[in-house]
Amino acid sequence: MNDGTDSLHWDPLAERLVALSRNAHRGVDRHDEIDYWYRLGQRNAYAHAAGVVIARGVDSGAFSVAERLTGALADGVAELAELRSVVLDFGHRSADVEAGLTWMGPATFHAQFHDAPGIDHDFGMRWGANGDQRLSLRVPVGDDRGTLYAYDPTWDEYAVLCREASTASVEGAFARAVQSDIHMSAASFAALVAQGGPAPAPAIRAAAMQVQL
Repeated sequence: MNDGTDSLHWDPLAERLVALSRNAHRGVDRHDEIDYWYRLGQRNAYAHAAGVVIARGVDSGAFSVAERLTGALADGVAELAELRSVVLDFGHRSADVEAGLTWMGPATFHAQFHDAPGIDHDFGMRWGANGDQRLSLRVPVGDDRGTLYAYDPTWDEYAVLCREASTASVEGAFARAVQSDIHMSAASFAALVAQGGPAPAPAIRAAAMQVQL
């Protein structure tokens, strides 16, 4: 059954409604016998309205979004960026945060790395929960180490996975990843790179490259 999650989107109205739900949640006090149910109902009403906007009016999708939002609020999530990730990305960004990854906009990323010399070697464009993240290794000419980073077109954001990754370790991680999970998260891929390992044998690499990435 299609619950509408394929059409989830985020716009200024959705952000405003999520912020209102968050603000209402801050006023929820279980020990306040007078206002508790009113505040809770206000929070849930804003959350459902946000769900309708984010899920484009799909009832089951709106319910799912509202449930995820109120659950995140109850767990103490307060930053809009993280709440957005929860309702749209089904929590995969939360795992990235736990793994120490920091996502940044194009301006910040290019300000830090646009002068870094090298050639980008792409290792697939369908990573992550949505199957649309690109992983690239920027290697200076004549070197065998470079900066491994991920690009998420949904948010138009970048995350640096490793500032000094060897070509061999990335190729090894790539070979293991395509055999286990072709939509592996950027954080999990970074962990494979950190584990290291020899470059894949030619036969294994050839088989891996046949996977559509």
